[in-house]
Amino acid sequence: MILPNYCSVRALRARTECALINDLKLDDSASIDIPPGYTVFCDMDGTLVDTDYANYLSYRRAVIEATRGMHDVEFSNERLNRESLRKRLPSLSAAQLELITSLKTEYFIEFVSETRLNTALACLITKHRGKNPIVLVTRCREMRAVEVLKHHKMLECFSRLICWEALPQGGSSNKHGNAISLMGVCQEAVIIFENDNFDVEQAMLAGVSGSNIYRVSSWSE
Repeated sequence: MILPNYCSVRALRARTECALINDLKLDDSASIDIPPGYTVFCDMDGTLVDTDYANYLSYRRAVIEATRGMHDVEFSNERLNRESLRKRLPSLSAAQLELITSLKTEYFIEFVSETRLNTALACLITKHRGKNPIVLVTRCREMRAVEVLKHHKMLECFSRLICWEALPQGGSSNKHGNAISLMGVCQEAVIIFENDNFDVEQAMLAGVSGSNIYRVSSWSE
């Protein structure tokens, strides 16, 4: 008898439970009640704050500077990152790509005013500040997370920031699973606000119930 692979079974269960998660519109957070004793994990990019345009502007400036005006990039629904930039501009050298990434990080603060706060979710977090541990769980660098939260006057609402530097490197790492371990909390007592479908599924693979996950809808909807 061949037994099913345990990881495959868990993945299948997570995909099945995806139908049970809560889809949250941008203006639809006010009615959510977070019970005492629960820890809140909140993603930043695309969840609490729309940073896509600021991210694009900082990449665009970096591309123009690093290539001395030879290349430019247009804004699209696909978020710019190292991988998507490599696909858009395959002629970039490895050195140019490294320079662009470095310059983008430096320039982002100049465009932080182009970010938009999810005000309904921000109000919910502010309401539960001091009542529940509120943790930012994001793959962005801590310096950028701090600057964005400061700009929107949200930094003091978070009891801890778990950013890129604290997570195992690799695009497929389970950020919510790692955050559960770092915080030493029980996955049954975690509530998650997230916009990325991959990270939603990974959270369920880490043992978080679909009913405790709120998937934030697209900012373009």
